[in-house]
Amino acid sequence: MTKLAVWEIKQVFAEHEDIDVTKHVEAGDLDVLIFTCVETAKDALQTGPPAGFSDFERDQLISVIDAMRHSHTAIRRLLAVEQSPSAVDALAIARLQLETLYSLCFLLQDPENIRLYLKNGWKKKYVRFLLEREECRELPRFDKFLNMKAGPFLDGLQKLSSVSDEEKRTIEIEELGAPFGPQPQHIRIRKFPTPMGVIDAITEPTQKKMLARLYPEYQYLCSFAHGDSEASLFRVISNKRSVASSLMSTAQIEDFYQRAILETPFIYSALSAIQAATEIAAFYPGNLELLVKVTKAWEFLRTAHLLSAVVWKLRAKHVLPLIGG
Repeated sequence: MTKLAVWEIKQVFAEHEDIDVTKHVEAGDLDVLIFTCVETAKDALQTGPPAGFSDFERDQLISVIDAMRHSHTAIRRLLAVEQSPSAVDALAIARLQLETLYSLCFLLQDPENIRLYLKNGWKKKYVRFLLEREECRELPRFDKFLNMKAGPFLDGLQKLSSVSDEEKRTIEIEELGAPFGPQPQHIRIRKFPTPMGVIDAITEPTQKKMLARLYPEYQYLCSFAHGDSEASLFRVISNKRSVASSLMSTAQIEDFYQRAILETPFIYSALSAIQAATEIAAFYPGNLELLVKVTKAWEFLRTAHLLSAVVWKLRAKHVLPLIGG
């Protein structure tokens, strides 16, 4: 899949499906829902790994969803300051939250995907080590670090990351050049998929539809991670000393800042974290505490934000049996 057209992913709202635009949202209340869902999902995973997953693989899932709590905290800190261009960076972290949801869905589909996740992480570390070793090989002060610390550490991590010696050797050949003599068999580590690749790989129908609908949102948030024109415009409008103050009224700037910079990253982060907890709940249908906590979060979220209502309709309601609609 290379492109998702609007006609393929659109979700048309009926009049009775509209949200209550007068509903007041307290940021602190939503924080509580996010942190509660993440912590309860972690607790569910601690009771035992999902079927087919090892304890070690379960621990990777815990780390992934726990990271969403910390990223949300980072967003809140960026947004806590007085109007500032630096707050625009919260949208880049919101992109990280959404991408983490994609990754978690992929990891939960098959334990082998966690091994691929770990292998890719190890490969990146090893390539950086090879580069540093090549660049600093003539500097004596690096000998101890490269040969007695970094090298042995990566060798130990290699086993935990399920990287074979053949895969390690393939990396060395690709990064440093082929040695003289007979060439060993090349066994390359597949790349961990980006969100579009995750959509292609997902087999659960409702999950696939949800991730496909979220993809344009991911593309939008990528604007702020890549520093394109959208990010530049947002910083100009947020800067009280920029030309924006001569082109827009104070009320217009304040409204834009509230909607586009304060509310947007917050709601995307909340949606990503709560849906991540919902995906964990799909593996623990007997864990009533987790079901109740994510259900409570969705009762609020799906009536407060249109995109959240879409995610609820496409995926979350098929996981949670406690709410109608």
